[in-house]
Amino acid sequence: ILVAIVRLPPFIVTLGTWQIFLAANFLYSENETIRGSDIADQAPLLQFFGEKFKIGGAIFTYGVVLMLVLAVVLAYMLRYTAWGRHVYAVGDDPDAAELSGVRTKRVLISVYALSGLICAIAGWVLIGRIGSVSPTSGQLANIEAITAVVIGGISLFGGRGSILGSLCGALIVGVFSLGLRMVGTDPQWTYLLIGLLIILAVGIDQWIRKVAV
Repeated sequence: ILVAIVRLPPFIVTLGTWQIFLAANFLYSENETIRGSDIADQAPLLQFFGEKFKIGGAIFTYGVVLMLVLAVVLAYMLRYTAWGRHVYAVGDDPDAAELSGVRTKRVLISVYALSGLICAIAGWVLIGRIGSVSPTSGQLANIEAITAVVIGGISLFGGRGSILGSLCGALIVGVFSLGLRMVGTDPQWTYLLIGLLIILAVGIDQWIRKVAV
């Protein structure tokens, strides 16, 4: 609503609401970690997506299955439905989309609502993966998410990108971060390199937009 109706800058709204919910998280939890044993006793369903199963010699979690299902469903929606075409149109040029009859406010609200729902599901999956609930969990996930989508070819200026590209970008960032940890790189260097990746990816995106004009 703040973006679609009040027309506040999306990035500023994201940062502001992130800080508000982060503060609410600390206040509600009293900055305490909920242990895995307590979750298993009181809310075992929260650990469901962390459960593992084997296919051949490979081990997967139900969280991976959910990720793949969501990726397929969202890719289909963006590519083959009117809603998906409207999302691209609003992202590319909201004024032109509105003149073409697209209800831009409704599209924006639906996109942000869907994004919030997926973030909630991601939090559920994270609880299953780490086995406990900490108020500090996932604090840097927003930076990693921005890096992943930019590397995956999604334009920060809207109108271009795909679910498959985002998935590939997430895999690249994940492998990159894991590789740095495996060789014993200091965490500060990891954040530095991720920051450089973001700047490089945005620069390439800007160059592609200029060439395409």
